[in-house]
Amino acid sequence: MEKRKIGKKKFMRNLKCYFLILNLVISLIAFSSMVGLVSGASDQEGGGEISDGESDTPDSRSKSKKNKNPKNKNKEDKKDLLGGIGDIFSSSMVQKAGLGAVVGGIAGGLGGGKKGALWGGLAGAAGGAVWALAESYGLGSTTSLLLGIGVAALIFIMTYKKEKKEITEFHCLPWQAPVGGSDCETCNEFEECSEYTCKSLGQACDLVNKGKPEQKCVWVNPNDVTSPRIEFKEVSKDHVFTPDKSVRPPARGIAIKPTSKECIRAFFPLEFTFTTNEPAQCKIDYNLTTNYEDMAFYLNGNSLFEYNHTEKLSLPGPDALNRENPELKNDGEYRLLIRCQDANGNFNQDAYFVSFCVEKGPDTTPPVIVNVNVPTDNPVQFNQSNLNLEVYVNEPTECKWSREDRSYDNMEEAMVCNNRVWQMNNQNVYTCKTTLTGIKDRTGNKYYFRCKDKPLAEEGDRNVNSQSYAYNIIGTQPLNILSIEPNRTIKGATDVIPVLLTIKTDNGFENGEALCYYNDGKNGKPSNDEDYILFSETKANQHVQRQDLVDGNYVYYFKCLDLGGNAVYDSTSFKVETDRLAPRVVRVYKEDNLKIITDEKAECTYSNKDCNFEVESGIDMSSFDDKVHTAEWILNKNFYVRCKDEYGNQPFPNTCSIIARPSQTTERATLDFGF
Repeated sequence: MEKRKIGKKKFMRNLKCYFLILNLVISLIAFSSMVGLVSGASDQEGGGEISDGESDTPDSRSKSKKNKNPKNKNKEDKKDLLGGIGDIFSSSMVQKAGLGAVVGGIAGGLGGGKKGALWGGLAGAAGGAVWALAESYGLGSTTSLLLGIGVAALIFIMTYKKEKKEITEFHCLPWQAPVGGSDCETCNEFEECSEYTCKSLGQACDLVNKGKPEQKCVWVNPNDVTSPRIEFKEVSKDHVFTPDKSVRPPARGIAIKPTSKECIRAFFPLEFTFTTNEPAQCKIDYNLTTNYEDMAFYLNGNSLFEYNHTEKLSLPGPDALNRENPELKNDGEYRLLIRCQDANGNFNQDAYFVSFCVEKGPDTTPPVIVNVNVPTDNPVQFNQSNLNLEVYVNEPTECKWSREDRSYDNMEEAMVCNNRVWQMNNQNVYTCKTTLTGIKDRTGNKYYFRCKDKPLAEEGDRNVNSQSYAYNIIGTQPLNILSIEPNRTIKGATDVIPVLLTIKTDNGFENGEALCYYNDGKNGKPSNDEDYILFSETKANQHVQRQDLVDGNYVYYFKCLDLGGNAVYDSTSFKVETDRLAPRVVRVYKEDNLKIITDEKAECTYSNKDCNFEVESGIDMSSFDDKVHTAEWILNKNFYVRCKDEYGNQPFPNTCSIIARPSQTTERATLDFGF
């Protein structure tokens, strides 16, 4: 939408410019026509007299009479007008307009404006036309030229727009509070000063007296003027570091080299780690700067304040650099500069040096495939036959792939690789892109990759993989939802009832292992995947989400997604009811035993003494389906029965659900429903 608005504004601005030029030309045409008409009128007024060279002949008198005819006069006026307009577009105007367009176009192009040559040419053409028109009506050559230049300059100024290009780098780094702590105590003026708010005001801000009425946000150690101390800890396997004796004092730097030789192998993934004695933010650069802010790169792209710091490098040797940049004089010697800054903004003024050399000789080792953007043995969506893949290699290469383990030359499919030295990405590797085809569902799909280094070298100087990088991608089947609950009426004894949304998934990848999401349906069926919320218990084939709901009818929508990208959508509807009534006894009779029937599932117990007992402490009545309850038939004995439903509803204290007394004469129970 914003682009459309900008485009519309640009179009209207250009339209106004064209309209201005058109108006100028039309005005000049109208002005010149008016001048022509005035000139013609003057000639007509002088035509009534006979010049000295003319004789008063019958023919001349006849011609004079004809000219006095109004109709003839109008015809001649029209002829003069058309003739004036035609004169405007004379060859002189075309020549001057063309000359103006050429000169204006050159001037506009040299001016460097946006479409400067175009607008300069149009302005110059209009100025040339004005020059020709003014000159044709006797303003004089110099005056006409100056007028034309003025008109051209006016149009060019109104249409000129300076254009410049700037290169801007964006770094996606986590936000960090400003160094120091001069604003810490601002937090104490807030209604609530949390730890998060306090620390966001400065790196050196912290809370004191936490959890007490005297809790305050203060600047911790405001008198700290000591920079972080750097201490090297480790370097890549089979490499060592020693104090760099070329640096004075040696404590300000170290030198790294392999254990068995002097220089590091070209494109070797060098890694080193150091610590600081306090949380610090570190930067690294190839060039010596005067302060911390001017340094180019955060160490390993990390802007956090930490104790442990790690950098990973993969540098080309002189052979690779000079092959692509003959003018670059590189002897393989590197010296990196490190500075670290603490929370108060103190940094080591004297940069810490890390020195090493990279082998100068030709690279004799084959390239190494370091990683891929989609891990091997990863599943893909059902019916997906192609996969876009990125392969990351430690040096500039050319790579191929095949469905069979073959030599590099016999592999059929070529990848598109960043194979120039300067095309290394932020992970210090080179990217090769390809599309794997022929993926089959419900099975593993094997692929083999090989690479050949030094794309610009002679064929005999290049190194190729003798072993393939094996890669496997798993085809899947559709993901299914086997069951969703609830799908019936849910009852409870409170105003707000806990409801468990339960989903069971199967098939897809790993027998239905997936992530499930829900939407409460308040706004109807969701139209976007972003409208779903992740289950609290998921990432398996059983998924559970609790919802606390009031009385009403509900529709919930669900989305489940497995690792391969298989998605399935479904919904359920149910009703929530609040039940606060105790179970009722709807029938009592003898059938070998004393039997009572309740109107809902319940737990029933009895006492032979009275109704003043808890359901849990009474004598249990046997039950088959929690609705039919039985007890031993004992003549002339009272059965004080209390029942409780599954929601905990039961009679009031010292009140029975029913009182029954079996009788010998009738073999019936005498009933008292107790309510």
